[in-house]
Amino acid sequence: RKESSAASDVYKRQNVFSQEYQWSIYNIKVDRVNVNQVVSILDGYLSNSDNLAEGVTVSLYEIMFANNDVKATHIIAFSGSPDAMNAQYATVQTDEWHLMMSRLGQLTENDGSAAGRSIHTINSEVEGPIHHIVMLDVDEPSKKADAFKKMWTTVKPTSRITLGQVVSGRQNGGSHYVLVTNKDFKDLVSPRDWSAKEEAAWAKYRADGGATEVVSTQTRALVKQWK
Repeated sequence: RKESSAASDVYKRQNVFSQEYQWSIYNIKVDRVNVNQVVSILDGYLSNSDNLAEGVTVSLYEIMFANNDVKATHIIAFSGSPDAMNAQYATVQTDEWHLMMSRLGQLTENDGSAAGRSIHTINSEVEGPIHHIVMLDVDEPSKKADAFKKMWTTVKPTSRITLGQVVSGRQNGGSHYVLVTNKDFKDLVSPRDWSAKEEAAWAKYRADGGATEVVSTQTRALVKQWK
């Protein structure tokens, strides 16, 4: 389906452009009775500064809302600058790492992984524990990126919002995404009132960004974070 007014509410709530980042995610399925054990295992490993490259953040999220195709219950996400992420993936896999992975394997099921990068991030300093993600199939990436930046130069966002690209692990044609942070459930579902100027900026974004299909949406909530 085409980008709709429902999807526009995600875009329309968020002009500070920041240094961009790279990321990787690992989708896992965890029985509710085992969630605390999984958090404990990750905490035991990631709380050791030797196991985390400087500048890398690891976040554990619980999936709040997603379509029936999503079997995962949680997401382990790594993010950081290109150099920091490269250092993380160049780290030697120690006995401690193998033990951690073995213990996780007993309590979780893998449901796929992906890696990518942000393109434009606005209000990077604004935190929010709830992330709403709209996956997009973008025909003309450069047009989309330019239109996105112009849009949020006109409209003043209140949350952090990112346009990014999925480099590996794409599903159902999703090549790009928009991620919006929210402080709570009310913030997630409440629409924003738009001025005439903002409505015009949104219409221009839709016209200039090229053909775009919404592939899926997902909402996740932060459980714990290490950095």
